[in-house]
Amino acid sequence: MKYLIFLSLLCLVSCYNEEKASIVVNLEDKVESIQYLQFAKSLDYIRLEDDSCLISEIERIYIDGDTICLLDRKKGGIFVYTSQGKLVSNINYYGKAPQEFSDVSAFSIDPHLNQICVYDMSSMKIKKYSYSGQFIKSYDTDVYVWDFAVLKDERNLFVHPYYARKVKYGIWMTDSLNNILKDFPLDIPEDDQFVFFNTHFNRRGDELFYYDRIYDRMMYMTSDTLYTLYSFDLKQRLSDELRAKDPATYRWENFAMMWNFSMSEDCLLMNYYYYEQENPYRWVFLNRKTNQLITSEYLVNDIDSIQSESRSVFYLNDKLWCRVVDSDKNEDCDILLQLIHL
Repeated sequence: MKYLIFLSLLCLVSCYNEEKASIVVNLEDKVESIQYLQFAKSLDYIRLEDDSCLISEIERIYIDGDTICLLDRKKGGIFVYTSQGKLVSNINYYGKAPQEFSDVSAFSIDPHLNQICVYDMSSMKIKKYSYSGQFIKSYDTDVYVWDFAVLKDERNLFVHPYYARKVKYGIWMTDSLNNILKDFPLDIPEDDQFVFFNTHFNRRGDELFYYDRIYDRMMYMTSDTLYTLYSFDLKQRLSDELRAKDPATYRWENFAMMWNFSMSEDCLLMNYYYYEQENPYRWVFLNRKTNQLITSEYLVNDIDSIQSESRSVFYLNDKLWCRVVDSDKNEDCDILLQLIHL
């Protein structure tokens, strides 16, 4: 009996380690192209109204039922649309008034209360708005963070994945009164000075997939769970020796950072920015069933004739991703979203 228990434990440990095994990503090992039919079944399109031409580039998209919420990369603010592409509201309330914000330092939605949530770093506040654009409330955070997600019961999952001497860092959960409900320990070297300020989530309800761009690992998070799903042995990662030096002294060549990713039950699609390359972007596709990985400079739509040069494929849910069709091909400023059904 003891022998059988030992074998069972050994099997569990082996399976756990296998899941977390490092996956090699070499951006020089390329195929001609990655094609939609390797992961997609069909495509649909939505044209988003932008009569005032305010959207410069989409940075993040969330979908909540029949509502689409997107953040403009510059100063256009947050745009809320119906699933038919009709504009509901544009939350670009820049200013110093209580209902305004100096900047959208981070952006989340609360799908449980149907609210837009803005973290304004300059005022250290989270400000909330209805999907129709009405100001609801504001509360202090007393923390400096790079990103956050608002989960059930207005719990905030904060991310600051870089060693800091004077402010809190790591990943932690609070309530709206700043009480820490859960603190997730992260192994963050104190001498690592290299940092990417943007973070990337895929959100599935109150579950989040988070790519740690500093240490190239995919993490799974809930309000009480955090573990590494994948570690990536990125061959173009900046060396540990250079990472301990002043970033101002770097020569920006021959290394890469993750730019964007979308996860599903069966696959993972990532895009990396490869410094000092004529074509600096590399698409990386991982079959999660087989762990087979391929890399290419090109992501090709082989389902219909409408191609896109966008370097981001946005996660909406496990069965739906989207990509922006190039706006310079449109006669107006409307944004054409290419919906990718998995």
